[in-house]
Amino acid sequence: MQAIMGQVRSDDTSHLKNCIAQYAAPDPSDKGLEPPIYADNKSRALLGVNHPQLAAMLCPIKHAKAYHEDPTKYV
Repeated sequence: MQAIMGQVRSDDTSHLKNCIAQYAAPDPSDKGLEPPIYADNKSRALLGVNHPQLAAMLCPIKHAKAYHEDPTKYV
């Protein structure tokens, strides 16, 4: 049962990759993420903490002020 639940979670989250730019953009009707994330791109070089806008969203709240003062220190 645990293995099946893990597979279902994996399947569900893999479908989010196609939509992450739409959900993560601060104002998707105005502008998307910069640099953009493309669903067909296999590289993870600009995902998660490597993406400037996503890294700010993933930063723990207790470190947010320091991160916004000097993001290059954390990336």
